[in-house]
Amino acid sequence: MNAADPNTSSALDQSRVFLAQTSGRTERKIIKEWLRKEATLQPKHDYEVIYIDYPKLDTSRTTLQLRQRLAKGDNPVLCPLRVAWLPKARNGKPQVYLRDLITTGDPRAPHAYAKHLIAKHQAERVRVLEGEPATILTLRSTWEQLSASDAEREFAHFVVRRATLALERAASQALGPQYKMPKLVREEIRASSRFQEGLRLLAEQKQLPLIQAEALADKALKELASGFTPLGLDINLIMGRILYRRGYVEQLDIDPLQIEKVRSAVHGKPAIILPSHRSNMDVGVMSVALHEAGLPRTSTLGGINMSFWPMGYIMRRSGVIFIRRDIRSDPVYRWVLKEYLGYMVEKRFSLQWYIEGTRSRTGKSLPPKLGLLKYVVDAYRDGRCEDIALIPASTTYDQLNEVKGYAGEAMGVAKKKEDLKWMINYFKSAHGRFGRIYVRFGEPLSLSSYLGSHEEAKQLSDSDYHLALQKLAFEISLRINQATPITAISLITMTALSAFRQALSFEQLKMALREFVHYTELHDAPMTVSAKRLLCDEGIQEGLDALIGQGLIHAETDGPEAAFTINRDAHVAASYYRNWVIHHFLDSAIAELALTASAEKSEGQAIDIFWDTALQLRDLLKFDFFFLEKNQFRKTLTERLAKVDPQWQQAVESGPEATLTLLGAMQPITADSVLRCFLESYWVVAVCLKLQADNDALGNKNFFQFCAGAARQYLLQKRIIHSEAASIHLFKTGLQIAENRGVIDNTGAYQAQLGQRYIEELERLLQLSDHRFASARRTFNQRFFNRVQNHD
Repeated sequence: MNAADPNTSSALDQSRVFLAQTSGRTERKIIKEWLRKEATLQPKHDYEVIYIDYPKLDTSRTTLQLRQRLAKGDNPVLCPLRVAWLPKARNGKPQVYLRDLITTGDPRAPHAYAKHLIAKHQAERVRVLEGEPATILTLRSTWEQLSASDAEREFAHFVVRRATLALERAASQALGPQYKMPKLVREEIRASSRFQEGLRLLAEQKQLPLIQAEALADKALKELASGFTPLGLDINLIMGRILYRRGYVEQLDIDPLQIEKVRSAVHGKPAIILPSHRSNMDVGVMSVALHEAGLPRTSTLGGINMSFWPMGYIMRRSGVIFIRRDIRSDPVYRWVLKEYLGYMVEKRFSLQWYIEGTRSRTGKSLPPKLGLLKYVVDAYRDGRCEDIALIPASTTYDQLNEVKGYAGEAMGVAKKKEDLKWMINYFKSAHGRFGRIYVRFGEPLSLSSYLGSHEEAKQLSDSDYHLALQKLAFEISLRINQATPITAISLITMTALSAFRQALSFEQLKMALREFVHYTELHDAPMTVSAKRLLCDEGIQEGLDALIGQGLIHAETDGPEAAFTINRDAHVAASYYRNWVIHHFLDSAIAELALTASAEKSEGQAIDIFWDTALQLRDLLKFDFFFLEKNQFRKTLTERLAKVDPQWQQAVESGPEATLTLLGAMQPITADSVLRCFLESYWVVAVCLKLQADNDALGNKNFFQFCAGAARQYLLQKRIIHSEAASIHLFKTGLQIAENRGVIDNTGAYQAQLGQRYIEELERLLQLSDHRFASARRTFNQRFFNRVQNHD
């Protein structure tokens, strides 16, 4: 009940009161037998028993009996007890299968007669849990510090809650960290003096009647509190496995070395798991991954749009905390959410949410959202915990059935509302052969190491604190990207999208893919087994067959040899797979355009032009990608080019001919595939801002529809090349950049001079892209011709 109780050290010299939480006669009989054996082992010690109905806990009879015992004035040790019922052991550990739930119900809460049979015939499934003991005086002292009430009845309730929490800790130690579950969260928060005083101050600040503020807070707490149960967790795991195994290999692909790093990082402290968000399957997949790895179960924060019946009922009981989408206009809800998360980390419970805020509809990582992260860091700053382990994570799929839906949303199709019908259709669509699922963890990050002690963090000014939060979120997102493995499908779509705007034969495709794999190995980027298999014909054919089956790649087989190209209407969907791994090739693509720019300048100026162009692209793309600090960015770019030619800077300084030779040696060729669609999309937005300069509502829904129409026209006119540049998601980023450049001022007015300069900047970069594309196409075809000649 209190691990730091100084009075329990002399427990051998004190009488004991056992608080036995039981349900039914069988459990009482088990407890009595356990106590009889205990009395035989320690005959000198007096003890008494108070039975507490479980799981109800709060009955007038129990309260009265406990209150009478607490009021005696002595100081016995209170020892919580409970009977735990274990599932059948499979593969050496207790596990629950779907057939168990169907035939016998919840094996952890059997019916009365089933308990009798289990106790009689399967005694190994019965365990008496002992919670951490505490003396009455210690508990009373803690209660007086934490509670807002001095009623003796409330002290009895407090003792019962503490006994329950102690038994939950004992259960997690006995059953494993996967079953460490928050209990009585709402009751503990609501009864605390911190909560009561904070709510009173908030009501005064917002000029709300206290009764109204309390009602709103109670409603928010009820909304947030998840009904975490072992059965709920088991059902969640069963459903998660059933769902993903309809389309994917049964065993998740998890790196055991990463698991050990995570296990070490989260030991003795609360953990925040921050995964990328690609699919509606992510919640179930991550739950299974954490469970199978033996890591603590997390309470997962999700959007309240997913709380529809029956998913909401099931997910709440497996630890999902549903939060409202827009809470800016509700200060009480915001405050309660912050207190709720603060309590969770204070009690060392692990949390999980998607730092991007929502699923990525482009495949590329979205900018991080700071709200929930700030609430947790605020709790650390307030000294509610000594440290927090932040764990970046990535869930990646060989194929994803949702890709076509995302492509439709990117082109303006309305998102389907989540409801029961949607859930049934989603379950049906999950059937197929989609390959493997890869769960990877980035390098863990300690909050105390990053921000210093909570006293040091508290001394930061508001502006410095906000900047530190931004950098922290950026660092987490960067580590998620670094952990995301490169898959075969991603490399094939990247190759096909950058196929010099022509179909590729199998041999051409093989040569290009080999260059991508060798580049990935050279730079130690993470790869899946499927990506490594692209070095053999069978691996390439498997990936092609999968993409052909999805309708993303067309194979023209009637000629002398098969030729492969992206299907006419599938560029946006194919780009989704490419965008999963695009960040691994970003520096190389920037280097290609910067070298192209420097090749146009004479000696002496070329190296300056190279760095000016590289930094210009870094600034332009900063809302779509996560870049290192400028000095680190320059260092990384230097190291990458040094692997192509250790004397690359001297080559650039010596003139255009040596620079073009350096460009010709760069493999694979990435600039067109990685950068062009983003530059084209930004250009479309810049031009449309100029065309709509007199519009009072730049940036609203109608403006983006205008951009989409303009992009379709420009595609037909060949003014832009890549159809994925017509994505509404990219238009939104393009508008952000224009605002950042001052093209739109704070009043929403268009600045013509800055707008024209911005258009010219983008057109210059697109011109460089054209030059790089032309030379790259010649280089690739010449390399392929030489390869064929040498082979012959």
